[in-house]
Amino acid sequence: MQAEIFTLCDAATVTGGKLNILGSFDTIGAHTFPCNHPLCAVACKLRFDVGEEGRHWIEMHFCDPDMRPVLKPIRQDFEIRIPGNQSQSHIHIWQHLGFHLERPGDYYFELKVDGETKSRIPLYVVQAQSR
Repeated sequence: MQAEIFTLCDAATVTGGKLNILGSFDTIGAHTFPCNHPLCAVACKLRFDVGEEGRHWIEMHFCDPDMRPVLKPIRQDFEIRIPGNQSQSHIHIWQHLGFHLERPGDYYFELKVDGETKSRIPLYVVQAQSR
């Protein structure tokens, strides 16, 4: 199994089996802290090969610069079926209606599949310059 896509974005949808990603980003600027970030999504596309059929579980963690959870880990079970000899993808989107950021620093989203870390992406939270 490999993670083909794991990104933080403004929005994501799946239409006709296609993953649509709008506004992938890795930096948020705020004038004051603590702050809240309103709406975003985390999108992932996993690729499973022949021999990796069956039940799996996916988990997403979001941690602050001290690796403390910002959000409760989110877990979902799913099943992979591979017809014939072609690999199979699994797409998952987590919609976040906002989260609280205590201070500037390097935050991380971590993707685990079956308990094993498959990808980790940063969210750089910075002090925005006054105009």
